[in-house]
Amino acid sequence: MRIGVISDTHGVRERAKAAVERMGPVDLLLHAGDHFDDAIFLSNFFAFPIIGVRGNCDFAGPAEELVDADGIKILLTHGHQYGVKRALQSLAYRAEESEAKVVVFGHTHEPEIEWAHDILLFNPGSTARPRGVSNHPTFGIINIAAGIIKPYIGQLE
Repeated sequence: MRIGVISDTHGVRERAKAAVERMGPVDLLLHAGDHFDDAIFLSNFFAFPIIGVRGNCDFAGPAEELVDADGIKILLTHGHQYGVKRALQSLAYRAEESEAKVVVFGHTHEPEIEWAHDILLFNPGSTARPRGVSNHPTFGIINIAAGIIKPYIGQLE
């Protein structure tokens, strides 16, 4: 299964759409918040399922979603409620509590791939307001095959 991941699109919908197009074929798209409405917008252009959560800048949408992807449980959250700008420990605890093997989050606008024991903590960065070393808009891909999880961060030029 090939999963596209975006976050922190902040209403810059054409760039979010360009990121999804750049991903190539995906089976599912996850939007980790800050503009939940952008996930709804994208569903007008793509036939695959799109699941989103609300971020700290949103007023609608679920706070979290648990998604089954080929038998791997993914926790989708924005991350602000777990203090991800300071540390990822609370997020890792929440993953253990929900029996998730992958946590997709946003909020920091910086792409990140971390492993907490056997749990992937994955932030695709931001398509709208990137921060961090490269300062380019980014997106993520998570490949899941035969129980093996392979994360990737892509960049828009």
